[in-house]
Amino acid sequence: MSNEQQNKIVAFPLLKERLVEKATDHMQHKQFQEALPLFEQAYELDNKHHEILLGLVICHVELGDAGIAKKLCEQMLKEDIGDYYHNLQMYLMVLIQLGHYHEGYVTLQAVIQEHKLPSEHAEQLYQLLEFCKNRMNQEQVIEEQTEEEQLEQFKSFTALDNIQDQLEWVHSLKTKRIEKQRVFLEQLFSSEAVHPIVKTVALKTVMEEEVDIDFMITKFGETKKVNALQLQRTTPYLFAEQVEAQLMEKLEHENPTLLQVAVEIWQRHLFITFPFLPGDNVKLWTAAVYAVSLMMQGEESDAAVAEEDGSFSAAELRKAIKELKEIEEISFI
Repeated sequence: MSNEQQNKIVAFPLLKERLVEKATDHMQHKQFQEALPLFEQAYELDNKHHEILLGLVICHVELGDAGIAKKLCEQMLKEDIGDYYHNLQMYLMVLIQLGHYHEGYVTLQAVIQEHKLPSEHAEQLYQLLEFCKNRMNQEQVIEEQTEEEQLEQFKSFTALDNIQDQLEWVHSLKTKRIEKQRVFLEQLFSSEAVHPIVKTVALKTVMEEEVDIDFMITKFGETKKVNALQLQRTTPYLFAEQVEAQLMEKLEHENPTLLQVAVEIWQRHLFITFPFLPGDNVKLWTAAVYAVSLMMQGEESDAAVAEEDGSFSAAELRKAIKELKEIEEISFI
């Protein structure tokens, strides 16, 4: 075969299109965790494709990674990929989710001064401008509080009636300077009285702000030191992805419905226990998640069977199943 003929061969024809089609289907069914890696694979093949970039933005927003979504929007605007004003609206929505109202207002104000807005986008963009302006006016400048004031703030926080109120308080941190809330956050992360979900949301909020601060965080009797900035750079964990990959390999064709249940159980477990990992035995935790997903579907599972290759014992499997079920019991608030 000549070099000219070899150069004409295209491996995996239409791979990008198939990835985008499958990812879009997942996204339409609100399966953002499943859609994201497919869009990421497609992005590696074409990093200037508007539909791929837009899919990545939506998935990251829905999965709580608005900081990554912001960078992708900035890429589309800077490189003029797709419709500029549609991308601008998406960018502003991401900034609003991050609580960056001043940045959104300044950006949009500059665009309005330099360009005449197209009629089909004008109303929506002016509404976003007004929203950012109103939120800016509502925000109070947070001066550095004393340690005693932050401790009192934490007492008020723990006195709230329900977890949803605590979550709203945590979300409000996006409008404040995180480093000025250090003592409050130290109390939140160390207190056993704070629900693990609230701690996870608070930690991810700090990570989004890319603040280089160390915290001691306690969950389920374990304590570890974490740096929010380093944590942002090291997640997602390879171990967690390997368990999900093995579940997909086992169930994707055999039982897609059970696969969805299993992946959701695993993702909830990781979210609630974050930043702690249950271990590093991929086969053990794949088997445990599979067993619990069967139980959730009302099917029988033999939880007393050890792995044939000796990678885990029956006792270890029962312990992992117990941990998964305990986390499931507190996962819905």
